[in-house]
Amino acid sequence: MKILIIDDEPLDLFIARTVLQGEFEVEGFTSLKDCLIWAQNNDFDAVLIDYYLDTDLHATDVLEALQKLKSGTIKNAFVLSSFVDSTQLKKLKDFGFDGVINKPISLAVIRARLGVVQ
Repeated sequence: MKILIIDDEPLDLFIARTVLQGEFEVEGFTSLKDCLIWAQNNDFDAVLIDYYLDTDLHATDVLEALQKLKSGTIKNAFVLSSFVDSTQLKKLKDFGFDGVINKPISLAVIRARLGVVQ
């Protein structure tokens, strides 16, 4: 299973990749531009997007750009965050996200959210 991760914090991206790469194929980017360049020619089974990527760039912007690029609904789309309240969660789900995964990333949580059995 290939997981795409977008997080503007290099340390958070490094941690996520380190936790997941033993069990999943992981591609990670700190910028939307680099992510989209890669996604033009590559597929993925899940995407994990940091909630706040920049002052004017949020997870919803990334998912929207990926949906346009891939011409359809992206499945297994999750927001990475330290905190999302119930109002934000509803908006994210309405936008097309499957939910929120709290930071720091846990392999057990990712497995459960993606339905992966050990």
